[in-house]
Amino acid sequence: MPILVKDFTWSQTNNVVHIRVPLNPVAHEKVDLFPTEKYIKANFSPFLFEVFPLYDVNIKKSKCFVKEDVIILDLMKNEEITWECLEKQLTKEEKMKIRQEVLEKCLEQAKQESEDRQIKKSQLDRYTVQQAMEIDSQQHKLMDSRRDHERKKAMDELEEWRVGKVSVTEESNDTKLQGQGNEKIKALPPPKEEERVEINTTKVEKEAQEKDEEKMTKEPVLKSVPRAQKPPKPVKTPVKSEYVEKKKEETAKRVLPRLRQTMNLEINHTPRTFPTPSRESTADEEQAWLKNITLARRATGFVSEDLRPEEQDPQWCKEKGDEFFKNGNFLGAISAYTHGITLSDKLPTLFANRSATHFALGNFNKCLNDCSTALDLMKPPCESNRRSRAKCIARRAAALARLGYLSKAIDEMKAAGKLLPDDETIQKDIYDMERAWEQNPDSD
Repeated sequence: MPILVKDFTWSQTNNVVHIRVPLNPVAHEKVDLFPTEKYIKANFSPFLFEVFPLYDVNIKKSKCFVKEDVIILDLMKNEEITWECLEKQLTKEEKMKIRQEVLEKCLEQAKQESEDRQIKKSQLDRYTVQQAMEIDSQQHKLMDSRRDHERKKAMDELEEWRVGKVSVTEESNDTKLQGQGNEKIKALPPPKEEERVEINTTKVEKEAQEKDEEKMTKEPVLKSVPRAQKPPKPVKTPVKSEYVEKKKEETAKRVLPRLRQTMNLEINHTPRTFPTPSRESTADEEQAWLKNITLARRATGFVSEDLRPEEQDPQWCKEKGDEFFKNGNFLGAISAYTHGITLSDKLPTLFANRSATHFALGNFNKCLNDCSTALDLMKPPCESNRRSRAKCIARRAAALARLGYLSKAIDEMKAAGKLLPDDETIQKDIYDMERAWEQNPDSD
């Protein structure tokens, strides 16, 4: 049960309410602040501070600070008025109702913020994809433009080369055609009168006739152009290599080993855990049972058959558990102490250290049992075990306080204080427990 903090101080101005809550020496990470407009809570185990402001505050403009020894709350007022008191006078039912309303409102707000973040994230992802697509399209356009430019450049160069070659061939063909035409004109007889009449036609017919004559004269000339002869193919001469010939001879002379002989191989299976014959229908159940047994053995402690000789020493287990405890591996420390107890249950230090580990994990009932067992083993009481007995009694009192038995915890802590009267920590714990008992005397 948490201990309510009542020794806080507060002051106010026209705009701000200042609250200072004393903070015991605890880590800042362990202080849990929950400020809202109607309800403010600060939890630092085992203490709890909560306040229900007289009027609603503007929590967005307010400030909260956690320092080494104090919590500072600067609450901004919604109206510039003077408060008669800090808190409202409410019953337990009304306080519970306000807590429930604030919690539901905060859950809805957190859910809405989560949905808004998801929507914003999806929009950013969509925008990112669009930008990536635009960049890709621009790169593709740039590549296409460069490719088209290179293609056009190559085609222009090819066209210039073709036009130059065609012009050279046409000039050579024209000279040949002129020579042949002159010979034909000389060989032809003079036209008759009828032919002369037919020749006197329109200019269009003359132009068409001239084109036909050019085609007829060009065809035999083009056919008579000789083609370029292909150069003869070079004769391949095989190249011989001494290394290749040597390897071929070695491969031909190689003697292969004989085939392996067949033999019988005996296989000895490990003995079955179950006395019954193996069946396919129960194979899954057997595997599940073996897995659960293995997990149970690992959870309860170490397997003694797998340990080294030095690991069978309870003192070694205690030192190993202390090392795990210092490193924060509380489960490993409990396993080490438990295995040491199974080896020897007469060492009170194993029970005392395991009780400290259970207290760190919050297993207060187990902590009580281990403290009582350690105290039973520390008999007879003497000066050598006085400090150890005081620590066990103080730890048992702290566990009782966590379980809500404040009256018994106070008696136990006073007994520890008698053994160590100079210990300031024990005296401070007695003072805090008595104050908590005064605030809530019906805790038992």
